[in-house]
Amino acid sequence: MIAALPMYDLPELRDATDAFWQGLRSHLAAAGITNIPQALTRPDDLYAHWRAPDLLFTQTCGFPLTHELKDQVRYLATPGYSAPGCKDATYSSFIIVREADKIQRGIDLSGKVAAFNGNDSQSGCNILKFYLANLGIPNGLLREAIESGAHRKSMALVKAGLADFCAVDCVSWTLLTAVAPEEVKGLRILDQTASAPCLPYITSRNMPIEDIASLREGLSAAFSDPDLEECRELLLLDSVTVLDEDAYDVLLEQETSAKLSGWSRVA
Repeated sequence: MIAALPMYDLPELRDATDAFWQGLRSHLAAAGITNIPQALTRPDDLYAHWRAPDLLFTQTCGFPLTHELKDQVRYLATPGYSAPGCKDATYSSFIIVREADKIQRGIDLSGKVAAFNGNDSQSGCNILKFYLANLGIPNGLLREAIESGAHRKSMALVKAGLADFCAVDCVSWTLLTAVAPEEVKGLRILDQTASAPCLPYITSRNMPIEDIASLREGLSAAFSDPDLEECRELLLLDSVTVLDEDAYDVLLEQETSAKLSGWSRVA
């Protein structure tokens, strides 16, 4: 079996991520889960990882869950984060611009260059299209859109003047502000987007239904374990909730709304 926590696995926080896994691993074992890997996998190909038949535990983005991974994995639970822009099990993105730029309102982004991490990202792409559509900016009025491959890279493009703005989820922004302040220096939050459920924990579609309850039991115990409080605080992990999976339909609603306004792609 394999396990990973790939979505906020910053190198600067790797020790905390590994410590949380070791604690979670103990609680999963206490809940009756067997064949638990000792160490986390750090996959290069996320889709192959998410679809792996021997997947025990991992985290994905809500957009793959509602699109390419639909009916291919089992939803487990949704973590909540102690970051500005989060509420309960939901999060939002921040629209990031340079501190020195004269952009003051969202409508000022017309004619500018956007950076986004990838087309399958809720927080960097889907919500950005929804945000721009709601501003009334027609698709085609951005000068350019650059796919960066990661939130950190999008921020770096903005900071370097190669792009004018990007959408970065509030958890990534808060984590990077804490562990890599030099990367955030010279950038500012212009606006906050609409919210969506946080990034879900998932397991293999092949996982027996009785093990789903045990995985959730172990997760709940790990989130309340005082011995894991320090690593949870470093990772901003605040709560874990089992949502109705239909809660993620808001991503589809945002996507449809943006498409109806002409925003099927960022540019």
